Amino acid sequence: MHKFRLLRIFLRSRGDRRPTDMLRPVLCRFMVSPFEVELTHASSHAYMAWAGLGRWSWNFANIDMRRMFRERWTPFTHSELVYYRRAVSVFSIVEMTTTLVWWDEKMAYFEHRMTQGGQVSAIVYSRGACYAAGKRIPINECSKGAQPRLPGTRPGIIDIWNSSDREFKKGPLPA
Repeated sequence: MHKFRLLRIFLRSRGDRRPTDMLRPVLCRFMVSPFEVELTHASSHAYMAWAGLGRWSWNFANIDMRRMFRERWTPFTHSELVYYRRAVSVFSIVEMTTTLVWWDEKMAYFEHRMTQGGQVSAIVYSRGACYAAGKRIPINECSKGAQPRLPGTRPGIIDIWNSSDREFKKGPLPA
């Protein structure tokens, strides 16, 4: 099911090489299938898969995909945080808005806001980067020609991620 959604998004964006505003939210709609829902609620892997769909939708809208395939860039997601608000229903339409909220020389940070009937179901924050031959590619080199303008202020979630990375690199907690 996920592969068909990704194919539909790819075909819709095919051949569009115009410069874009990388901070413009990208909307993606899909229907929740029974295979993505456990007895009464969507499991965490479903939200992660939907967030991946949102990132690909954003990539197809903003990244020079021909150059990406030609130079063999690999998009890599480093980590994700999910905030659940309410359960999604089977056969309901979920609208996901993916926004680039911040970037630096290492990572691009995304917010995926999933709504169902105007109510927020979940918010997924993810961060990642593109790599080629083991080297990180800055996001401004990946765009279709338009240089991204910097967002106004850095969201607090980025500070939380950076502090958790520092703690993680210190090693395991003493027993």
